[in-house]
Amino acid sequence: MTQVQASVPGKLYIAGEYAVVDGAAAIVAAVNRYVKVTVDDENLRYENTQENLRGDLCENAGNRRKCYGEITSEGENYKSLYWTRDLGGNILYGDDLVSEDSALSEGSLLSQDLSLSAKSYSYVLAAMRVVDAYAREIYAQNCNRNVYNLHISSELDDAKSGKKYGLGSSAAVTVAVVRALCKWYGLRLETSTISKISLIASSTVKKSGSGGDVAASSCGGVILYRAYNREWLEAELSLINSGDSDFDKLLNKKWPRLEIKRINVPETLKLLVGWTGSPASSAELVSSVESSVESSAESTAKSTAESTAESTAKITANFTYQTFFEQSEICVQKLVQSLENLELDNIASGFAKNRELLQKLSALTGTAIETPKLTRLIEDADFVGIPAKTSGAGGGDCGIAITTIYENNRIESMESAWKNHGIEPLNIEIAEAADDGENVDGGESQSTADAIKMQSTADAIKSPENQASQTIQHRKDEHIALADEQYKTYANSDFDAVRFMPNALPQVALEEVDASVRVFESGSTQASTATTTNPTTNPTTAAANWRSPLYINAMTGGSARAQKVNAQLARVAAKTGVAMASGSLSAALRNDALTATFSVIRSENPRGFVMANVSAGTSASDAMRAVSMLRANALQVHLNAAQELVMPEGDRDFRDWLQNIERIVRECEAARVPVIVKETGCGMTARDVLRLRDVGVRAVDVSGRGGTNFVAIENARRARGVNAQGDCARSDYASSDYDYLSNWGLTTVESLLDIRKCEALKSDPVEIFASGGVRTPLDVVRALALGASAVGVAGEFLHTLMHEGEDALTQQIADWQEQIRVIMALLGCKTVADLQEKTEFVNADCLGK
Repeated sequence: MTQVQASVPGKLYIAGEYAVVDGAAAIVAAVNRYVKVTVDDENLRYENTQENLRGDLCENAGNRRKCYGEITSEGENYKSLYWTRDLGGNILYGDDLVSEDSALSEGSLLSQDLSLSAKSYSYVLAAMRVVDAYAREIYAQNCNRNVYNLHISSELDDAKSGKKYGLGSSAAVTVAVVRALCKWYGLRLETSTISKISLIASSTVKKSGSGGDVAASSCGGVILYRAYNREWLEAELSLINSGDSDFDKLLNKKWPRLEIKRINVPETLKLLVGWTGSPASSAELVSSVESSVESSAESTAKSTAESTAESTAKITANFTYQTFFEQSEICVQKLVQSLENLELDNIASGFAKNRELLQKLSALTGTAIETPKLTRLIEDADFVGIPAKTSGAGGGDCGIAITTIYENNRIESMESAWKNHGIEPLNIEIAEAADDGENVDGGESQSTADAIKMQSTADAIKSPENQASQTIQHRKDEHIALADEQYKTYANSDFDAVRFMPNALPQVALEEVDASVRVFESGSTQASTATTTNPTTNPTTAAANWRSPLYINAMTGGSARAQKVNAQLARVAAKTGVAMASGSLSAALRNDALTATFSVIRSENPRGFVMANVSAGTSASDAMRAVSMLRANALQVHLNAAQELVMPEGDRDFRDWLQNIERIVRECEAARVPVIVKETGCGMTARDVLRLRDVGVRAVDVSGRGGTNFVAIENARRARGVNAQGDCARSDYASSDYDYLSNWGLTTVESLLDIRKCEALKSDPVEIFASGGVRTPLDVVRALALGASAVGVAGEFLHTLMHEGEDALTQQIADWQEQIRVIMALLGCKTVADLQEKTEFVNADCLGK
């Protein structure tokens, strides 16, 4: 059996409705409810006939048996439709099939279905015909796959209740059938070609449509769409029918006026959809508007005094369909820029203008576009400050609203009001851009450079010119997998040895507890003069306020898988308001194709506090490049000598690290970018911190043993047979030679205690961050009480993300933020400063109290 599948999204119009039919621009979003089409050749039906048919219609069919495919749908009102081919290969169904097979025996398993109307499958059959014709024109590799079954399932409507939400099911079915049959015939086509084939098929069924829904379902994401010239396409199809042209020529032509262009909306944009409970027919509404416009034009030509209503006369005196068309174009173009920049005020203005134009069009044509429930939907959104409007042809169906992912309270208030007014909030988001093997381009009007930008990062980093980076990508993926494998709920990090003296009378209300911190404020202008050569005399002035002492510490980047992880972490950081550090950007500094695997952190978290990360051997200029890549608020410089030495392909020379860090600090401070030097799991001694302070470093992250263990990770890679070039070597190349170094270094607690008792650091302190082996909110509070300004977590959060997902991690961090405040209240501390000044420990002598 051969089987292929294709899944495509539904759509919602954002702006430009009605005017799009005549060539004005519109904004259309693909949404994450899908139509899936499956094509296979399993259990094909056979019937005996009186004719001597070709034996190749079905495998092993025989001369007196004809083969039939079955079209089925999970929709409640759809019955199976059987089809076959005539001797010329043409698709036959319905009445044509009855005529062709007039000798079918009475009671045949097909006879009861042959006379069924094919109206319900009209878009399916149209798509089948167009793809068939094209595949045979270009001699597709699998043209011998003549007859097949085709099964349709859809999430666009509610299968149980029969509710129809107006998400473009006809367009989605058309595109899904086209995509599935292209796979069936072995055709690998660009998305622009898929769009054109689907537009052709759709136009043969509904000649009045704009095709915006087809384009959105073809491309995914959010697009600006301008409709093709319908008269031109009809003429081209006439040439094909007469034999003077063919589909291959048509698909390779530039279509007059057609424009499909990707709109790069930020990931932080939140699309909200409400269903009014009143299904509407877009075709009927558009037809009503068109006929009203035509009759209005004729009436106006005779006499403007013959208007049927005084109010309409006042509107049409200054507002015509041409006015609507021109102003809609201007409105849409402004909205494109506002959506790309997520300028909510401008989006609200654009929605208001679009709504005003539709209301005038409604009055001009006498067509009910905005129903009372749609009006209520918009008013409920406006009341809480969220821009909203009708979507598509109106008359019922859906309304939309747009805000950011951060506005949870407003969203909840709006959706609660919708429910109270009988409007159903739908769990719908913008669907990702198409990426199923075809090259996603931007359509007719887009430049080659723009099209290249739209290719996925995965494709970019697999291109021939970037083959040298494959070793890095593989190593990054190994790091993620091995870090997850070594995760343990219990960390040998000494945090459990830190016991607070309880406070039975805390005399604090939880609401008084403020866990926010001010970081990067350490600004002594005097470094130790014993060994320093640092000429910097101005303190860092880029202090920052974090509402939580918690941050997501450096993890990954440099591969397609790492990009996905970074995107998820960044969204979590944005939702919870915590700072986030990237993994080492060394890979992106060497290979521009890997930049997006890191910069996604900023695109997903445009307003958050982001720290870039480079190695201690990075040049100062490259360090600033790393900051620019992420538009970072601060820079981490990591120390990982143990990891490098155990890594088969790692560095072996660390002589310039200290001097290089000094240069990085000088360059960054001149740009008002704070620098934090961090270990990667082996901890820091007070002596290390003093040496860093002497070259101008004002903040360190001790990152002690007990968390993600990169020595153990690299040792595991050795055991898998990785050579000095990072490639898989002979199985006997390397073994786990460095097991004895797995516990190298200090724990986070040991590092904090060594720094805590250092007198030289008391008089001229360096800001201390803590990470490594943090598994609970109590560990966070312990680290803060031992002198940390903030606490980073990596392994614990990565484990949650990989095994439970993004939403679970968001909830975990939110829970930790609340529980940190609870523990502070339990200790009688209103602030982090109180924790460091007032708390006492059970084992005070051991802890240096």
